[in-house]
Amino acid sequence: MTIMIILVVFNGVKESQAATENPLLIEANKYIGVPYLYGGETPQGFDSSGFVKYIFVQTYNQAMPRTAQKQFSLGTAVARNSLMPGDLIFFGSSATNITHVAFYKGNDQLIHATVSQGVSTTSFEKSAYWSANFVGAKRVSILPAETIDNIIVKEALKYEGSPYLYGGTTPKGFDSSGFTQYVINQTLGFSLPRTAKQQFVMGTEVARKSLEPGDLVFFGSNTSNITHVAIYKGNDELIHATVSQGVSITSFEKSAYWSSNFVGAKRINGAPTIDVNNPLVKEALKYQGVPYVFGGENPEEGFDCSAFVRYVHLKSLGIYLPRSTDQQWQVGEKIELANIQPGDVIFFSDTYRDGISHDGIYIGDNQFIHATRGDAVTISYLSSEYWQSKFTGVRRFTGLTLPKENPIVAEATKYIGEVPYVSGGTNPDTGFDVSGFVQYVFKHAANLDIPRWGDQQMLIGDSVARSDLRPGDIVFFKLTTINPAIYIGNDQVVHVTLSDGVRITNIKTNPTWSSKYLGAKRIVK
Repeated sequence: MTIMIILVVFNGVKESQAATENPLLIEANKYIGVPYLYGGETPQGFDSSGFVKYIFVQTYNQAMPRTAQKQFSLGTAVARNSLMPGDLIFFGSSATNITHVAFYKGNDQLIHATVSQGVSTTSFEKSAYWSANFVGAKRVSILPAETIDNIIVKEALKYEGSPYLYGGTTPKGFDSSGFTQYVINQTLGFSLPRTAKQQFVMGTEVARKSLEPGDLVFFGSNTSNITHVAIYKGNDELIHATVSQGVSITSFEKSAYWSSNFVGAKRINGAPTIDVNNPLVKEALKYQGVPYVFGGENPEEGFDCSAFVRYVHLKSLGIYLPRSTDQQWQVGEKIELANIQPGDVIFFSDTYRDGISHDGIYIGDNQFIHATRGDAVTISYLSSEYWQSKFTGVRRFTGLTLPKENPIVAEATKYIGEVPYVSGGTNPDTGFDVSGFVQYVFKHAANLDIPRWGDQQMLIGDSVARSDLRPGDIVFFKLTTINPAIYIGNDQVVHVTLSDGVRITNIKTNPTWSSKYLGAKRIVK
């Protein structure tokens, strides 16, 4: 919709009266005293062109270009001796180097945002400085006709004129992907990946001939070498952060450079999908923001990466995992990346140390949640160049649930983390020693009376090869004495240790217990 500023010829009416009736000046006067802020375009602070842009939006709900140089391209030229209230006056060294813009208030007065005084009223012709630096004046009688409905484009246009800054992600300075990341976050409420190449994996593919305002358009030599991203504005225009012009509007197909370097386009309609119905994912999301603490094992004290994965599996599915990343890597089902599902665990190598050193839980749509070193439990994109370079593989642990249908396993696991080690202990009320625990479980789960000590327990039942172990078998280890444990499946035993009381240990991944393995017996009633 075209909105016109109606200019009235004031025959014999004083300029002061015209100024009091001009809607632009009425709005501008509200902000006298607002401080100067380089790049500012809100009442928290303005620079000169940001002030002009803001006043036009507030008065006529119409967008103006962000820079004084571009604002000079609008409207009709006005002679210096024919100025009227509401005209724009431009200053600089020449018509190609305009650095400042002001509203003409009438009676030789300007209202503008200056470095020294913020939004203020100053003289024009009586000022040696402003008079000497006058370049030209414009009367903007018809504002741009287009109406922007797309929220992404609307947001992007707010930052026209922001400078280019390599690595920049805020209005103080943007690079191309930092700009699109910022705009999408402001409009759709989530963070895109940081680089243009990573952003290209998001959204829905759009054909070149089917572009719509708000689509992301990607450029480079090929899909493996994407170096730039822009927001399609419509009418063959892009808005993007370029090295030469900062955030600016350029042609697309009419530009030989951008047209020839087009790689593809994507439409982003909303945040990536997270499978919140998956029990592992649902549990993991509860702990976003819990700080990273090396050695931390719960949300109260903080998590490191493997403790986070272990804690979530235990709380959501009752699955006991080994403690360290390299031990977790050795258990579970190997999954190809192409077949990854929410709840699977992704492993990385050579992060803070050599070898398997980090892991996280896949939550869907190229995302995983993990306890990041030096930060907190957070969500990251698997497509990140860093994580791609460290990616090692995927494991699925859902098959490691405990066989609670086995009465001995069901009884033994009741006491995990609940009963301490006590020398001579034979019941859960006071505590267990190693063999006292095994004796108690068999009595209460299977009504079997077995000997009191490990060396005696090893003499009963049928011998079982390690490869043929079943839940409920007794496994023996040789330390200073013979230590019995109850096998519960998936290379795991429940047993009593001096430090932890009743606990689960994976005897495949734990080097101490694996090396002390002595044999196993199966006791059948």
